[in-house]
Amino acid sequence: MVNKDCIYVANIEFGISPQINEVILLTIEMARLILSPYTLSDLNNYHQLMSNPNIWQYSTTSTHENIEQSKQKLEQLITGYENNQLGFQALLDKTSNTFIGEAGILSFNKNVDRCVIGYNLLSDFWNKGYATEISKALINHAFEKLHAGRVEALAMKANTASCKVLEKSGMMLEGTLRSFTKINGIYHDVCYYGIILEDYKSIGGI
Repeated sequence: MVNKDCIYVANIEFGISPQINEVILLTIEMARLILSPYTLSDLNNYHQLMSNPNIWQYSTTSTHENIEQSKQKLEQLITGYENNQLGFQALLDKTSNTFIGEAGILSFNKNVDRCVIGYNLLSDFWNKGYATEISKALINHAFEKLHAGRVEALAMKANTASCKVLEKSGMMLEGTLRSFTKINGIYHDVCYYGIILEDYKSIGGI
């Protein structure tokens, strides 16, 4: 199965203020989904996500070998929230409250009003339109609530389905970063997507 519901995110340093972070970590409600900060009660679900190699096929993230590894990472995420750091948040089905994956605004450079979004979904929830739904919601939140001037996302070129998700979400392919990342000793090209405020306004939002 081709995983279109996991995108590559570059590790880049970004500046952020506590005021902006408080807004980013607010719950985002969509037609079918809810995005909210992780809690320790999410550990089993989080480990299910992080230990599935199919989910990370197109990512530099290494799968977790045991639940203790997931617990350590989850605690780091939660501590990061408390220290005004950005990171993934839990993504739930709104009707059943079922954990389906994670997503979030992963970085925000306040100096230039630019942010990066990302998502990773459990394989049971692929090909249901959830990736597009959360991507559009994050873009809307960035422009409407954070007053961003630009929103970015990166996807490995080989992950053509995920690239289509970003395009359906209103983003434009702005270039290909050749040999940008390396997985198991093999270099991979990464597609660089973006949408700017003028684009967003011209289509009346997403």
